[in-house]
Amino acid sequence: MRIAGLVLMVVALGVAYPATPRDDVRETFFGTTVADPYRWLEAVHAPRVRAWVARQDALTEATLASVPLRDTLRATTRRLFSMPSRSLPQRGGPIAVVARTDGSGRRAVLVATGAHGDRVVLDPNVGWDPAVTLADWKLAPDGTHVAYATKRAGLGLVRWHVRSLATGRDLADLVVGTPDWAPIGWSTDGRGFYYGGYASEAARAPGEPIGRGYTVRFHRLGGDQRDDRVVYALPQRPTWLPYAQESDDGRYVILGAIDGGGGNLVAVRDAHDPRGAIRTIRQLSPSVYSYVTSDGPIAYFFTNAGAPRGKLVAIDLRQPAHQWDVIPQSSRTLEDVSAAGDQFLARYLHDVRSEIIAFDRHGARLRALPTPGIGTVANVAADPSHASAYYDFSSPTTPPSVFAYDSRDGRTHLVGRQRAVFDAAQFVTEELFARSADGTRVPVFVAHRRGLRLDGSHPTMLTGYGGFGDSYRPEWWTPNEAWIAAGGTLAIACVRGGGEYGQAWHRAGMLGNKQHAFDDLAAAARLLVARGYATRKTLGLYGYSGGGLLVGVTEVQHPDLFGAVVEAAGPVDVLRGETYGSEAIWTTEVGSPTKSAREFAWLYRYAPLVAIRQGTRYPATLVMTSENDERVSPAHAYKFAATLQRAQGGDAPILLDAVRGTGHVGGGTLAAQIAPIVDADTFLLAHLRTSAAD
Repeated sequence: MRIAGLVLMVVALGVAYPATPRDDVRETFFGTTVADPYRWLEAVHAPRVRAWVARQDALTEATLASVPLRDTLRATTRRLFSMPSRSLPQRGGPIAVVARTDGSGRRAVLVATGAHGDRVVLDPNVGWDPAVTLADWKLAPDGTHVAYATKRAGLGLVRWHVRSLATGRDLADLVVGTPDWAPIGWSTDGRGFYYGGYASEAARAPGEPIGRGYTVRFHRLGGDQRDDRVVYALPQRPTWLPYAQESDDGRYVILGAIDGGGGNLVAVRDAHDPRGAIRTIRQLSPSVYSYVTSDGPIAYFFTNAGAPRGKLVAIDLRQPAHQWDVIPQSSRTLEDVSAAGDQFLARYLHDVRSEIIAFDRHGARLRALPTPGIGTVANVAADPSHASAYYDFSSPTTPPSVFAYDSRDGRTHLVGRQRAVFDAAQFVTEELFARSADGTRVPVFVAHRRGLRLDGSHPTMLTGYGGFGDSYRPEWWTPNEAWIAAGGTLAIACVRGGGEYGQAWHRAGMLGNKQHAFDDLAAAARLLVARGYATRKTLGLYGYSGGGLLVGVTEVQHPDLFGAVVEAAGPVDVLRGETYGSEAIWTTEVGSPTKSAREFAWLYRYAPLVAIRQGTRYPATLVMTSENDERVSPAHAYKFAATLQRAQGGDAPILLDAVRGTGHVGGGTLAAQIAPIVDADTFLLAHLRTSAAD
């Protein structure tokens, strides 16, 4: 409250929180009136909001700074980020380019490998602003140029540059206004690339449909972006995102559009006739059609149309109604397919464990490629013009390894393996299964030290995602490794809403079925307690972005299941988020509170800002965001933290951590990338260890 212009602190059972004014703001949705007392926090750049955030941050920093293990966690996390690593190679003509780090903590450099040895193509450590990072890169098919994207922390747009591999210098080309999630695609002759975006870096209005003004253009090398021709645009469909790529032989331009709900339309045009007719071969539907390769007019697509677990089909582009299965649907989930020489490499999930199977062009199975144990193949680098292909493999306790596969003789060999900051041989990843509220079997991967005593005394972090059909797999991820290196046990719940079991698993956790995802996570928590990995005092919960929504709702619905929670960058303000900006695209996944009474009811039933109850004992909670988050407005975190602080009926702290110098997908300096990981682990370990001792 305010007295004589002074802001007094609110003291809640020993924790002095900055005062947070409440306004009498209400909104009515289809006859239901909802109070929104912290709507003023939506003006995230307003001086009074910034002042409030600064006071919250000061409280959080003072609290975390008093934890002795924080410095140790920071050193360990820095070492993890600094371990030598290499990406899968991109092939172009006679050379390949990889991204490498040398273990010094410096940023990855692009290195070209070929007959004349290795040479550095691009070094972001020399002459770059520390706040600018290398966001993406793509080698031209002829190996003469590499396009690379730079990103300033906190901005959702990237800038594309082009470097000549012959001279080692940039061309004058500059392409701006491309979102950081939108890839580019080179033409087969290497003379330019297709890109999607707004062709402008001007700020977009909050709540503006993501597809408004979004077009696909072609940039020819040596040209000015203002002269780039529009290849595909759908101005009458402001919620659709168009895309374009050339077929491998350069004969067709494959066009498409995604509506945000997981499906897409597919169209084609003669690549040699820019003004030629565009022919739609598959209308927009909830199903995916993803181009793989082609053989003249026969194009191969990965699809889940009529196959919820995925299959590979061939379509005769001269007669698009003519389609046949090449790799039919199986009991496993087909994630994607790549063309390697004259073979297909199909990447499967079997109970969320990765498998790779090689098939010939007729769909006959040839062989399984080695995948050592429980883990994930996250990437495959393959090209129909090259017989060799590469893939990686990792698990939460197995550092990434890169394998090379020769499609001519079927041999596979290890190219390299990343080192860990801990003795990986002393840790193991195992798979368990929980039973959700409706009896559904939910995979839960647990990574822990070998010989762990199942007495519930070990700090355990449970995490998940459950959205957009994205599979949450058991793989090596730096934030998780920092937790394991600190002695924690990690659990990954593969809840509904993801793609772990295909399209049906996704749809079972979206829109009106979203509650299934929260039930699945709660079931995973109970399983960990029942098996002795943790008690309810030593079990922590962490979620980021879509996982932040999952975690925020689950905490509010089951506050007694967890000893501590970190909710990071989650779109938890589900009744207002669609007005904030890019969150509008989430409506295809979770629904819109203004579209219909039915969709409002879906959201209202679990809306955490509505469901938080005064006087409830909530677990220790750290609400995290970035002040410059370009995808999920920090307003979600501000309102969630303020609501929890006021409602808290126990003595566990509710803290807000608004990180500076980074964005939703990271970036910025090494210190800025490390900070949120260290803060999350410090908070969880401090409270879970305290709970274990109680």
